[in-house]
This record gives sequence, structure tokens and C-alpha cells, in this order.
Amino acid sequence: MKVNMRNPIFSFCLIRGGAYNACGLETVKNICSYTLHTDSRTPLQYAEQGGREIIIFGYAVDVFSGLREKLAENILKSSDKLADVIEYEKKLGGKYVIFYAENGRCYCIGDATCSVPVFYSVGLTDSVCCSNPKIIMDSFDLKPDKYLQEIRDSGPLNQAMPYDVTPYKEIKQLIPNHYLDINAEKAVRFVNCDTAQKEISPEKAAEITAPMIENITKMYLSDFDIYCPLTSGRDSRVVYAFLKKLGGSVNSYTIWKDSFKNDSQDWDVPVELARLAGGKHEQIHKETVNPEMKHKMDEILGENGYPDDAFVLSVTVNKHYGDYATLEGDIIGQVGKCSLHRDVPLFLASPAYFRCKLHNYSDGAKKLLKKWMKEIKDGGEKVNVFDLFSVENRLGVWASHTHMIRNAMGQPYFNIFNSRSIIYVWTAVDRAKRMKSEIHVELIKKSAPELLEVPFEKDKSGLVNLAKSNALVFYGASFAKYYVQKKAYFKSK
Repeated sequence: MKVNMRNPIFSFCLIRGGAYNACGLETVKNICSYTLHTDSRTPLQYAEQGGREIIIFGYAVDVFSGLREKLAENILKSSDKLADVIEYEKKLGGKYVIFYAENGRCYCIGDATCSVPVFYSVGLTDSVCCSNPKIIMDSFDLKPDKYLQEIRDSGPLNQAMPYDVTPYKEIKQLIPNHYLDINAEKAVRFVNCDTAQKEISPEKAAEITAPMIENITKMYLSDFDIYCPLTSGRDSRVVYAFLKKLGGSVNSYTIWKDSFKNDSQDWDVPVELARLAGGKHEQIHKETVNPEMKHKMDEILGENGYPDDAFVLSVTVNKHYGDYATLEGDIIGQVGKCSLHRDVPLFLASPAYFRCKLHNYSDGAKKLLKKWMKEIKDGGEKVNVFDLFSVENRLGVWASHTHMIRNAMGQPYFNIFNSRSIIYVWTAVDRAKRMKSEIHVELIKKSAPELLEVPFEKDKSGLVNLAKSNALVFYGASFAKYYVQKKAYFKSK
């Protein structure tokens, strides 16, 4: 197998001073007293006004107006200070990082789910902010912290570490709903909703957010040829529906997984959807990763710096569709249908429960999650903590595994729902309605209603159906699964 490792994308390193460039990135741009090194493939907008500066690194669009050009200039014209820039960013969608400077200080703001990973240094001789923690690790010859490494080793590598920590005490990860004060090497939470959200219907949520999703989708269609991963489920069908509405015929693919062996729905239904939509569909199998390819990725991200399963899927996609962009639907799964928590009552939210969802078996993880929950309460955020966990820990940390691999391989990888203005409309819908995919159905009705003629997949497992039968059973099943997996995990080590 030969996989073409294209030039990286969404890769950057920001450091004080201009001489440092350990990451080998080609593009250089100064902001405040810092120098930003980036790859040459990712677009960059810069603007300056009255001593204030801003850089937008990546793909960003105003989801209300569709504005893309001179967006950096417009943000400065529409704002006077950092708080204004943060408020403006809430109107944006896409995959990007914003760097903003005022009064000699520099700040970093990630997109709604930090889909461009941001890692930053703590207590080193130079302040560093970058898209790959190995840049910091290698530059300062860092060693893992024993306590943090124990937390990392207390769960599978394909699961996230809790909160904002890494195995290195000198490196933290910026998680969603925070901005980074680079001078102070400190992340600061900002609030999306300072009062309790007023409940809205799935129909209203779809009506509000559909035009925003269209503006994000149009941005990607204008810049890329796209292949859409497609299953028999709901998340990918919403993506497919918007592509069908805005792009006409749609290219799609399905990767055969071991879980399909006893259930052919994910293999057969996409073929029927493509026939109905008049699009091209391909069925592919996972590639075998050779040692040379693995060694190359180890050099970029570090040994044990990424999960093997995400790497295999990334290699497979890159082999077949490396010259295209791919779109995934994880946000609408995590938030739009509450796939991780369903309608578990809020009074059952606890560090112990969230540790179950992290699949981490350490006391340290539980302590960090308690700290995370306290930060939310102290900050005055009123979005419910279940959705915040899905956005901040699941999407913001767990999903960064795949983003880092795809970025290193030069594979454009996007999400058409990645905007705070979309996500925090959906969180206002009752979770019992969301888990029934009512937002999904309403969005498909507005974009490509003919796709609803093909039934969604059905769970055939009696245990799965039992676990989902009601909130308390699901809650109990989450803990039962956790302790079974914990025993198996440590037995295998």
C-alpha cells in the first residue's frame, strides 16, 4: 500500500520572538511580540487597526451573512476589545483559530469545538502555542509527569484525557468555551448563556440553524471537491442532505467495519440513499498500515501520541480520498441527538458519571472532572453540563485525535455544524426530543426530504434496546459497562 503524505494542513506554532521555528512550517506572520509559523496550505487573514491586530487561521464564515472575505477586518471594525471579539466569534462557523492582540497582550480563541487543536506551554522559558504537542515536547526535551501519565495509562489511548491536561505538566490543551491568554499562559472560560435557556421545539431549532449550516456548507463546496462518509444512521444523512441540496449530486463512501458482520444496514442503506440522490457511492475496506507509515506518523505526533484505530481509518480515507475534503457529522450526534447521555436527569450529573463516559479508571480523572464542573458553576454558564461535556471533553479533546492525524496527513476534514450559533440553539431543545433525532428529521425535511424515504438503521441487539429503554436504565448501564470494561482493561495490561 502506498499512501501519499501530503503537506500538512491546519498546522501552526506561535512563539515569542522571531528566530524560533522548530516545527519547520513555511509561512511566518508577526502579531504583537509573537511570531506565528504556519503551513502554506491553510488560509490566513490578517488585519490591524489602531494598534490592535487579528489573525484568522483556517476557514471561517459568518453563519448569518455568509461573509468570508475581509472577515478579519470586519471583526476589528465591529469590536473595541477582547470581549467584543469573543462575542463576534460566536457568529462564526468553520475550522479555524483566531489570534488577537491588544495593549501588548496576545490571545487565542479556538472555534466552537476546537477542531484545530491548540496546545500551550505552562512555565517554560518561552510561551508556546501550537497545533501539535510534540513541537513543545521536543523543543524543551520534556518528560511525562508521573501522576498525569498514570491518568493517561488508566484508560485506552483512543479515549480522551479529562479536562485540559496532557501527560506533561508543562503542556495543556485549550478546550472549547475558553480563550487562551498567551502572555499569562492561562485559559479563561467565557459564557455562552448566562441565564437558563428557554426551551424551543426541534422544528424551531431546525428553522433557525438550517440557513447557518448552509453557509458553512457553501464555504466548503466553494473551496473543495468533497466526499461524504455515509452510513445508515442519522448524523451522516443530515450532512448528505445539505450536500445534496447545495451541490447537486453527492460523492459518498462507506468503510467496512468489523461491527458490520452481523448487521448489513450500514453497508446496504448508503447504496440506496445514493441511488435515490443520484450520487456516486463507493464501498471500501480498511487498509493495512505498514511499519514505514506508522514510523512516519510517530515522528510527527510521537509514539503513543495517537490511537491506532483512528490512524487506520485516517490512512484508509487518505488512500482513497486524499485529494478531497471529507465531512463528518459528530457534532450533530453529540449535541443534536445527545448520543452520549440521552435524557439522563441533570441531578445525576457527577464526576463519577462523566468518568464513565471518558472510559478512564483513575481517581485522578475523577478529581479533574470535579474541578471542571466547579469551573462551570463558578463561571455562571447555564448551558446544561451534559451538553458541555459532549462539546468540551468529547468533541474538544477526544475528537482532536482524528483532527491531528488528518491534519498531519494533509487531509482536509470538516464539520458543517461547527458554530456556537448552531450548537447552542440545539442545546435549548429538550433532550428527550433530541435523542429521538427530531432535529435530524426536521433538518432533512428542509434540505432533501426524499432521503427520509429510506428508513434509518435499527438496533437489533436486545441489550442495546434495553439499555436505551429509559434514562435510569441507561444511567445504570453506563456504570455497569464501565466496571466490566475496567476489569477487562487492567486484566489485559
